[in-house]
Amino acid sequence: MRIKSTLYSSIWVLTLISMLAIQSCQSDARNSTRIPPVVKKSKAQWEKDALLSLSDLISRSIDLDVNYFKRARIYFDQEQYKPALEDINEAIDEQENVGEYFLLRGKIKRELGDLDQALEDAERAEALQQGSPELYVLLADILQAKGRFREAGRYLSHAMKLAPYDASAYYVKGMLEARQGDSLASLASLDYAMANNPRMLRAYLQSTVINRKLNNIPQALAVNNRAIKRFSNIPELYFERAEIYNALAKPDTAVLYYQMAVKVNPNYTEAILKMANLELYRGHYYPALLAFQQLQKVNPKYPQINNLVGFCYEKLGDYTQARAYYTVSLNMNADDRAAHNGMWRMRRNETAGTQFGQEENGDDEFRALDTARVKINMIQPRKTINMQVDSSRKVKIQ
Repeated sequence: MRIKSTLYSSIWVLTLISMLAIQSCQSDARNSTRIPPVVKKSKAQWEKDALLSLSDLISRSIDLDVNYFKRARIYFDQEQYKPALEDINEAIDEQENVGEYFLLRGKIKRELGDLDQALEDAERAEALQQGSPELYVLLADILQAKGRFREAGRYLSHAMKLAPYDASAYYVKGMLEARQGDSLASLASLDYAMANNPRMLRAYLQSTVINRKLNNIPQALAVNNRAIKRFSNIPELYFERAEIYNALAKPDTAVLYYQMAVKVNPNYTEAILKMANLELYRGHYYPALLAFQQLQKVNPKYPQINNLVGFCYEKLGDYTQARAYYTVSLNMNADDRAAHNGMWRMRRNETAGTQFGQEENGDDEFRALDTARVKINMIQPRKTINMQVDSSRKVKIQ
């Protein structure tokens, strides 16, 4: 009995070992054939990898036009318009009769503000049988920006039949409504465009401008805040924020945002000029002088720029520098009234022996005549009038 029990125990142990071995083999087989989970990449990482791959293919001269086009499209989506333009130009040089290439180049040039060239490329794409809603929206957008509203409306109608919910189409629709004076409908269309394409910068800008002009200041600020959070390096957004605070009569805050706009884009002429004029209006002549000097560097031929700089120096009491700038203006135009007036004011003050800023305030810039200081002697009637009487005639008074 003991031998039989031992035999049964051995058989049970061997069976258990066999079962474990079979199970282990099955587990290994499943593991070897199991599909690994897909590694999810972020959009940024995917674009980075795609750019590296496309650059490698381009360096080996493989399908140059196609790969240049694909890389240009990625740059366009990243809002890197200059490298996108370089790549799409290379693609078109390689293959001149592809409508998609001209469509993309038209979109890039639209973003860069070259409306004439953008329209030319869009029309070339249309001639190459590129009849997509994307093309019709682009044509409508360019035409409305050029003031050709009727043609823009026709293309927009085609686009919305093909893609009735396209955000870009609603942006163009909003712009056409704004041009026709329907501000409320325009704002509704722009809101739809922003909600369905949060990266549509022009929709944010136009919505901010329209709300500001309608005096919807809280809404204008809200849209501008959303835009700045999404696009932190767009100078026009800071400029519009400055315009809002200027409308609210908060000049200190307005100047701060004008400065931010100029910091992002040192050549932003309109922002520099607005900032300079605001400082000049408030009597802050030194900041105004710095702004006008920056404007002069950006655009040396800006109208009256020498007189503006000279006026700031005049207000600061630096007559030597003021005369130098007024003299430049007079050398360019001997009849420059503003420069003559500036010279006259300084001579008068030097003759009177007074400091310039003690007599005058800051709102008399470039006046043709300072009437506040012209002494006028009123003509007084004489008390008696001596008239000689002609005795040979009688004067009849009735």
